[in-house]
Amino acid sequence: MGLSETTVKHLLLLLNFVYAVLGLLLIGFGIFFLAYVTSVSIGENVAGGLIIGLGVVIVIIAVFGCLAAAHESPRRLLFYVISIVVLILIQLLFLSMVSHGTKDGISGSINEGFEQLWDAERNETGALAYYESWLHCCGVNGSEDYAVINHAVPRSCCPELKCTNPSQVYKVGCKAQFVEYLDDRLLIFKIVCWLLIVGEAIGAALGWLLLTGLKNQDRRNNAVWM
Repeated sequence: MGLSETTVKHLLLLLNFVYAVLGLLLIGFGIFFLAYVTSVSIGENVAGGLIIGLGVVIVIIAVFGCLAAAHESPRRLLFYVISIVVLILIQLLFLSMVSHGTKDGISGSINEGFEQLWDAERNETGALAYYESWLHCCGVNGSEDYAVINHAVPRSCCPELKCTNPSQVYKVGCKAQFVEYLDDRLLIFKIVCWLLIVGEAIGAALGWLLLTGLKNQDRRNNAVWM
């Protein structure tokens, strides 16, 4: 084996620490998804819950991997390697869902969510105020939306809630701004997932090296005693 067992063990401990940090980032993204996306996109609660669940599983496996490496337990290391391989397959499935299902799934839900918000805006002014102030946007598709329903442009469409000049009104619609904001966050999610997959593949290889090294050491010890 090119690397000593001690070196492999320390590398495995370091990698699992990195896994735990990235897993916590996924949990944070899942919380963001539940807090913001589901408030507009109806039916995305399951996706947010799955992302949080994936992050929790990654953290648990990372802690288990640290314990397996620290205790140099062959059985735990074997279970760890198998868990990592299964985890990689699950993450590839997640990435496939995000890459191919986002436009049809999440974007469709966003359209539906903003339509419901606009229906509420017609009846009671202020339904879009939170998103207008947060994303610096106006209306669903633009500030012209308010002219269509004969409503005055709300203060939330202006910087610091001060509409002293028509040129200060945000021109971009909130739906487009929200989709752009979400796309940026999904890009971060993809990057974190790919970093995890690459790191986990290396971790599985290191775990297998440590496992085979420990087994070979046991064989040598038994041969000496015989």
